[in-house]
Amino acid sequence: MELTMDDLRKFIGRAVKDPHGRDLGRLVGLTSNIKGEISNASIELHNGDFAEFSSRYLLVNGMNLVLMEEWVAEADELTRELDLLRRRDHALNELLTSGDVDRGMYGQLKEQFRQARDTLLARSDAVIQKLAERLQRLEAQKKIIQSLMANNKMHYTSGEIDEEAYSLANESIQNGLRRCSSEKKIVDEAINKLIASRDSAEDVGVERPGVEAKPVPAQEEPGPPTKSIDLAKTGGPRDIVIVRMEP
Repeated sequence: MELTMDDLRKFIGRAVKDPHGRDLGRLVGLTSNIKGEISNASIELHNGDFAEFSSRYLLVNGMNLVLMEEWVAEADELTRELDLLRRRDHALNELLTSGDVDRGMYGQLKEQFRQARDTLLARSDAVIQKLAERLQRLEAQKKIIQSLMANNKMHYTSGEIDEEAYSLANESIQNGLRRCSSEKKIVDEAINKLIASRDSAEDVGVERPGVEAKPVPAQEEPGPPTKSIDLAKTGGPRDIVIVRMEP
């Protein structure tokens, strides 16, 4: 669904969050077309930089404006497109079987679907690779966080840092671990959904030998009306009486 000025005007000047609740910056501007549909959003990041993001990556979640990760948002979009293409391909097979589309049109549409499938599968491979790389970085980050947690606990237990310092540091570390686990779950789900949709669309555009067109009955030319005979009104056979006249 396209976001409009009516959807986003209330968020201008307010915080933009990531899917894990972290503040990324403030929404400072929107670019829209003559219909009021948003194409880009300008965000002032916490480091002072200004950046533009496609509206495809924006999500209104209650009272929050969320900026989705680029590859996760694209994975969701590809999943929807692949599922729609698969359903249309299945519907086309049924239309051929029922005789609602002829073999020539069936072949043309199959070729269009095949080309669309190839494009979507190529895009899917690139996105899955990006998501897999993100998972690797998250795994590395998780190990760093766990190492920090163990280090701080050791320093606190040995009396090298006091309880207040340990508590403050541990709170940040725990929040980081939760965000890391949350993002890893989102990326995992995006990969699995996209792979499932990709696999189910492998046969899209393939003309299946088992699909046969149902012949459409030809329209007969109307002939002269036939006279119906109602046998019920004919009665049975009648006796014939011959009368001879004498001269």
